[in-house]
Amino acid sequence: MTRVLGIHGVRNYKAADTTPDVGSKRLRTDWTAALGSTVPGLDLETAYYADLLRSERQGDELDDAESVLVEEWARAWGVDPSGVQGRATGWLRWICGQVAQRSGQRPAVVEKTVRAFFPEVARYFATGRAEVRERVTAALLRHRPDVVVAHSLGSVVAYEALHGLADELEVRLLLTLGSPLALPHAVFHRLDPAPRNGTGVRPSGVRRWVNVADVGDFVAIPKGELARVFPEVEELPEISIAPAWPHSVLDYLRHRSVSEAIRAGAPTGRHAAGSGSGWSAKE
Repeated sequence: MTRVLGIHGVRNYKAADTTPDVGSKRLRTDWTAALGSTVPGLDLETAYYADLLRSERQGDELDDAESVLVEEWARAWGVDPSGVQGRATGWLRWICGQVAQRSGQRPAVVEKTVRAFFPEVARYFATGRAEVRERVTAALLRHRPDVVVAHSLGSVVAYEALHGLADELEVRLLLTLGSPLALPHAVFHRLDPAPRNGTGVRPSGVRRWVNVADVGDFVAIPKGELARVFPEVEELPEISIAPAWPHSVLDYLRHRSVSEAIRAGAPTGRHAAGSGSGWSAKE
């Protein structure tokens, strides 16, 4: 049996999630279906925190804190955000268009990703961090997983929560998907614990950390940077999960490299050895 805890990313709140337990069960159903039968003996739970970061604000215009994060994201793409004055819809559309040109992706896809991601990131760092970490920490201690699978903003939460549990929990594998942990200033320099001399540290209770990022994932940038600023991270070869929107957790979970990594984190063997993934499980 492989005990897995999934930690979701942004835009996971649904009106039907009347309690965190209801939301967690919904996500567990979706994640289990995406993984299918690829992980034998899977015991999957999900840590749900979407209700803590949802906004009551009407409309989708970014506020000042969210716009600052977008500026840092744009700079990571080599785009000067001062190219257009102001911070209205036209400003964001211009930035996303510039990133689209550099990435070969459609501008609408880039803008959708930005509007989904940065508002919740801003709320996490501004007001939500303590409550979100408390809930995820409780889930980690309750399920005591062999493998933690953390997507998008969830990888930030997992990183911080696992650092806080260094003396209480050992995890065989931390698997991050579409992670923004290396995004300078917007995420990396805001982490707790803070990086030292430009370098982050793997949580001491984590035996192994593997990162997977789609070639077109606009959140997982700068490309190849995560393994440089976190030297103990193993970066799997870039993959393509879904050209239409390359940040979907369900598409990540359906990819062979993800199921192989989870099987490698199982407590009963070295399932990934010789599988063609280019790496093998380590005890």
